[in-house]
Amino acid sequence: LSSPSLSLQTRMLGGGSILSFTSFTSSSSYLTSLTTSSLLANNRRKKSSSSSSYSIAKKKASFMNKKKKNITTTMATPKTTEEEAAHPNENDEKITNASCYCGKIKMEILGKPIAVSICHCTVCRRLSGGAFSLQSLHSQKNFTCAATENDLWSIQSSPNVTRYRCKECGSPVYATLGKGKTYVVPRSALTNIAKDDQSFKPTHHMHYKQRCIDIEDELPKFVGTSAPGRAEIWNPSLD
Repeated sequence: LSSPSLSLQTRMLGGGSILSFTSFTSSSSYLTSLTTSSLLANNRRKKSSSSSSYSIAKKKASFMNKKKKNITTTMATPKTTEEEAAHPNENDEKITNASCYCGKIKMEILGKPIAVSICHCTVCRRLSGGAFSLQSLHSQKNFTCAATENDLWSIQSSPNVTRYRCKECGSPVYATLGKGKTYVVPRSALTNIAKDDQSFKPTHHMHYKQRCIDIEDELPKFVGTSAPGRAEIWNPSLD
């Protein structure tokens, strides 16, 4: 923008000179106009900023409401003691229930486990966050899970082991061995068995040489794997 030039005229009066502003009125009008335009622009920016802040706050509130709704719908419904108790099916076979932390992933185990192991390997310890992991092994035909691929995420922790977690809460739900022939369920996921249930009592320790704490019990302790034909019994001289 260019302002109207302020005209200066010089008149000679008795050897002196007098400056007179011939365009003062024009310049004053321009400044008034410029000030008004500036104020209007500031008001528009304030309204735009206010509108933007309101829009962001509205979107954030909407997002939080949706998250609350999702959490509400995926939380497991509390059950009575009778409902939680392990129950038999029509063939009088015991059915054990399991779930993730938020309750979105539901599992059912039919009958007794193949084995119940306490694993001390570094992979299980790092992924579980504990000093060791406790889990039961089940055949594929005796395990069912009410979940889709979109409900789970997985990690291939070794060539023979794939571990699955709930996408919603992140808790481990099961692992597969031998391309899905055997399913491994963490003890913490079982929801309807008593702590002294003999069917799910630990049967052995494995990868005991990798342990981070000593366990004093009478269970067999294997140096590494507990697989038949490859299992090696641990003793203190092997440390």
